[in-house]
Amino acid sequence: MNALFTRTSVRAYQNDALKPEEIRRILQAGFCAPSARNARPWYFIVIQEKEKLAQLSRFSPYASFLKEAAMGILVCGDRSRNPSLDYCEQDCAAATQNMMVEANDLGIGSCWLGGYPNEERVLFLKKALQVEEPLIPLWMIAFGHPKEQPSVKDKWEEDRIRFV
Repeated sequence: MNALFTRTSVRAYQNDALKPEEIRRILQAGFCAPSARNARPWYFIVIQEKEKLAQLSRFSPYASFLKEAAMGILVCGDRSRNPSLDYCEQDCAAATQNMMVEANDLGIGSCWLGGYPNEERVLFLKKALQVEEPLIPLWMIAFGHPKEQPSVKDKWEEDRIRFV
C-alpha cells in the first residue's frame, strides 16, 4: 500500500521508453478497478508516438508536458457497456487511479489531465484520435520515468473526518 501514500503528480520525464511489461502491468491495474454492475465501461487508447503526444499536448492549456511523456493513455467511457455517462465516469476514474498507483509502484511517474466535461477538449481528443460513439473521451494520463524524484506531501487532514 506504500504506492498509495507515495504517489504524486509527475510533469517532467526522462527521455526513455517504457518497457512492454510495464505498460501491460499499468493496463492490467486499470482492468482490476471496481465498476457499477461490473460493466467495466473503460476503453484505453495507448499513445507512444512522440508526434502524436506532441499534438495531444495541445488539448489543454495544462497538458504541455505530455509531449515529453513516454506514453499517454486516453481513458474513454464506453456507453455500450453502461449508457449512464455518470457511472462510466466514476468507473473510469477508479481505473485511472489504479493505473497511476501501479505506475508509481513500478517507479513510473504519471499525471492525470482533465478533459471531460470541457467540450473543446473532448472534441479535440475525438478528432485527434478518431474516437467515435459509443466511446466518450474523458481524460488523458501522462506516464514516464521521472526526471527527478518527486517530493511526497503529507495529505492527511484529520479535521476533514467525522465519525458518527
